[in-house]
Amino acid sequence: MGWFGNLFKKKKTLEEVKTWLEEEQKKQVDEQGQATDKFRAEFPELLTGIQKAMTALEQAELRNPSIPERAKHYMVGNREQLLKLTTRFIENLAVPKEAPDFSQMDLLFHQYAQNTARPATILSEFLGEEVKEIRKRLADTEAKIHEIKLLQEKKEQLGKIKIKIQRIKEVKQEQKDVEKQREEFNAQLQQLKNKEDTIRKEKEEFNTRPEYLQVKEDLITTAKERQESEQAITGLFLALSDPIKKYAHKLKNQKLAQYAENPVEELIHDYSLSILKHLQGIEEAMEKGELELKPEKVQRAIDALKLATKENLGTMIHRYAKAKKRETDMQSDVAQRPIMHEYDQYAVDLKSISEDIDRLEKTITKLVLPTDEQVKEELKAELEKHGIFLV
Repeated sequence: MGWFGNLFKKKKTLEEVKTWLEEEQKKQVDEQGQATDKFRAEFPELLTGIQKAMTALEQAELRNPSIPERAKHYMVGNREQLLKLTTRFIENLAVPKEAPDFSQMDLLFHQYAQNTARPATILSEFLGEEVKEIRKRLADTEAKIHEIKLLQEKKEQLGKIKIKIQRIKEVKQEQKDVEKQREEFNAQLQQLKNKEDTIRKEKEEFNTRPEYLQVKEDLITTAKERQESEQAITGLFLALSDPIKKYAHKLKNQKLAQYAENPVEELIHDYSLSILKHLQGIEEAMEKGELELKPEKVQRAIDALKLATKENLGTMIHRYAKAKKRETDMQSDVAQRPIMHEYDQYAVDLKSISEDIDRLEKTITKLVLPTDEQVKEELKAELEKHGIFLV
């Protein structure tokens, strides 16, 4: 209809629509009640009129008695068929009250029209006035039913409007519920974050306690001893890394090649110090130039080989094993100290509360505020049928 059509619509707010709807529904109920009562009162007379028209058709004589007997027989058969179908039809005819009744009447009239189309058309050629009278009586009855049906359709339209208004009300309540839920969740979230801050501060204070500082110092000391023993081994084998790789490749000795990758792990498990035999071979190979190393790398390797004696390697292994055992023993000892139980509890508490915060934040993110925009658009469309523009 466009903007021009909108000029003639009545503008109403939602509250005004509610008042209008209440009045319209009351008016509709009264009008449909009156129309139904009137039709119910007229219904026996309508049936009587149809039956009289049927009797007239049944008793009617041909205006042209000279038509062939075969045609007469044809006429009689179609008259009997039309009367039979019409009798069955009026037996099922009733005063409609609710939506299913009107659907049933529509179906009844539709089936009757389909079933009687052929016999009525044929019979009209012989007894046209009588057939026309039956059709007129039935059409009058259908028209009166249609009048009530229009009121029923208006009732249904008003019902749709009421449902949509109720849905808007429900959506507003749902919005309030979601907002309230969100506020409650946010309050819980803030409590969790406050608790997390408190635990972190307590942990920071805990980290300054002498007992804990002593634990850290003990662990750092033993770890440092182990790291220094490792560095002594890796430092020695660093200069031998390339020669070992090339020599291992030449011998196709994968185990020897591991010394170039992880000398600490290989040396501490080399109980017979078999590496010494290979180091002698590496030295001879370098002297012969078989490993194709740059002169500076050869010199660094030779210097390292001088330190890679049985005594030095044994000392390194012993030092590492001693440092590693001391570190392991210290870790075991520390784990039994009450102070570490307190420390571990802080870690457990912080992890648990962090997971609770994460879950709650995800829950809040999933909260979707319902909208009534779609329902309002549907309501506007229904109201436009009644000349109302929702504002």
